[in-house]
Amino acid sequence: MKKLFSFAAIVLALTIFITSTNAQKPPTKEELLKQIATLSNTKKPEDSAKAYELGKEYLLRFSKEPDANTPKVKVYVDKYRENQFFVQIDAKKYAEAFTIGKDILAEYPEKIEVLTNLAYAGYTASGSPAGDVYVNDAIAYSRKSIQLLDAGKTAASFAPFLDKNESVAYMYFVDGSLTIESEPAAAAGKIYRSTQMESPIKNDPVAYYLVAMYYENVYAKLAAEAKKDPARINAAIDLMMDAYARTCKRAEAMKHPNYATWKARLDQVYKFRKGSDAGFAEYMTQTNAAPLPDPAKF
Repeated sequence: MKKLFSFAAIVLALTIFITSTNAQKPPTKEELLKQIATLSNTKKPEDSAKAYELGKEYLLRFSKEPDANTPKVKVYVDKYRENQFFVQIDAKKYAEAFTIGKDILAEYPEKIEVLTNLAYAGYTASGSPAGDVYVNDAIAYSRKSIQLLDAGKTAASFAPFLDKNESVAYMYFVDGSLTIESEPAAAAGKIYRSTQMESPIKNDPVAYYLVAMYYENVYAKLAAEAKKDPARINAAIDLMMDAYARTCKRAEAMKHPNYATWKARLDQVYKFRKGSDAGFAEYMTQTNAAPLPDPAKF
């Protein structure tokens, strides 16, 4: 026998449906603004995060009908997102930093602060097994940064670098160090440029070691040629030795853990080229007092 719904049951069902529908109704423009203002004023991290999400919703829904409040919401959303980017950078949470950074760059592709920090973060992360995924991005961002900075683009802050000059130096170093195997000649030239600017790189032994490694490879190729050019081979050895001399002077000064290894190679190359270790101290002094040769001129 079929059961019939009572009138009261039908009314109850309709009431539940209407109540549920009203509960799911999205907040109005004014309600969103009030919620954003209330949450953002508490200064609590969890409330700021909620205000950010509501701000994104506001812009998504109402950006086509802007009013005086729209730019304010946009400023809040942008500042919060950028702050979170730097929080992740400082915490070395590279996956999160790259996700947020790419989101910012999709909207602001010339944001120097984000480009340089992602490039440097990618370089820093490249030393770990999981960091390979950031290498190509780091190269691309360092090159974009150099292009923009050379064209006169500036930034509200160059942190973690001291100023524009230091930022450019590090971008050349990041590019060169990450491409020294794939584009050796160009990379050596970029590392050379990084050492010519006033920045910590100027006294970083790693920069000069990478240049030495470039000449190591040049020497190996020249020595393997069927028709050898003794003059060019000796020139490559001299430049290799020059780079190692600069590497070792700086490594010794800062007590770098690789100093002994680099010094042993310098001693070996020097004795091979000179026939003995005579005059080594004078050579070190003279070499480090002279300008670093430009690899592009070899």
